[in-house]
Amino acid sequence: MSTSSNSRPEKCPVGFHEIIGQQRQTGMLAVSLQKKEVPHAMLFTGEEGIGKKSTAINFAMACNCTHPRPLADGAAFSGNVNPCGDCRPCRKIASGIHPDCYHVKPSGAHIKIEQIRILCSSLALRPIEASMRMVLISDAHLMNAESGNALLKILEEPPEKTVFILTSPEAADILPTIVSRCRHIRFNPIPEDLLKAYLVENHGMVAQNAMVIASMANGSIGRALAIKDDPGILVHRKRVLEQMEMIFRKPSGRDLSFAETISQDRKKIDLTLEIMKSWLRDLAVSRYFPDRVCNRDVKARLRDLSKNIDMDGLIKKTNAVWQAERAIKGNANARLAIEALVMKLSEQSKTS
Repeated sequence: MSTSSNSRPEKCPVGFHEIIGQQRQTGMLAVSLQKKEVPHAMLFTGEEGIGKKSTAINFAMACNCTHPRPLADGAAFSGNVNPCGDCRPCRKIASGIHPDCYHVKPSGAHIKIEQIRILCSSLALRPIEASMRMVLISDAHLMNAESGNALLKILEEPPEKTVFILTSPEAADILPTIVSRCRHIRFNPIPEDLLKAYLVENHGMVAQNAMVIASMANGSIGRALAIKDDPGILVHRKRVLEQMEMIFRKPSGRDLSFAETISQDRKKIDLTLEIMKSWLRDLAVSRYFPDRVCNRDVKARLRDLSKNIDMDGLIKKTNAVWQAERAIKGNANARLAIEALVMKLSEQSKTS
């Protein structure tokens, strides 16, 4: 998406109360609205798919809503600071067609200086109809040095009635001079129980499948929905878990065929390694804290396998998965890295 305000964003929930698992974060924004102390620039950090963009869009709606509502019951304070979602400004912002709301995101691998220059030209003009003009810069950590410095100049002398919201996984990935001019709000991974409830209540999922997906999503609602929309991921997970258990119970020469299968599907290697790490982590905690495992659908088998597991060997095998992941991200030969990993997993992996 360029700096054009006419680019349509993905559909997002309407109202701060609909942002799952981020009550403290949305509450801080609501307080700033109530006190009329809206910062000119904010930085939302946290993993992908946990509500940063949805919160930014709702904040833009709340700043321009003509019929704001109170927050949901149980809020720490009263006040009409929740966007209605029905008035003309709310509908236009939610649809991505508001002329005074801009969304900048990477064009290719980076946010380029040309995009920031176009944004500067637009902001030099008066707002067309907004009470508060909004600029959302997604993946701000992908600004190169030139675009970052160009944005810094705007933040040093921000236009009136304009709010900038930057999103990034980590504040450390952005120029410190930019971070220092923003109010930093950290977004948390969404708890598994909330993710499971969301999938059941809003997407009609069976509780068992919702539980599995929530455990795989690592606190990201975006990742949970991606898994939901690709049934093959659950099938793949089941195969990986079965193979991991087989390797630990009875290593054999067939293990290398497992490595070959993994490395053939390059798109699933990252997912496979995440599944392995999750299973190994569960195996480590299952003996003493069985209720804390993530892969709850195989809880009984994990508990049985963990009874005689060699914990030092388990730590080494977990480190081997991390090493393989780093090697592959560093452009190592994926097949060789996976074969080496499976061989390490198979070494003395039965019991202590």
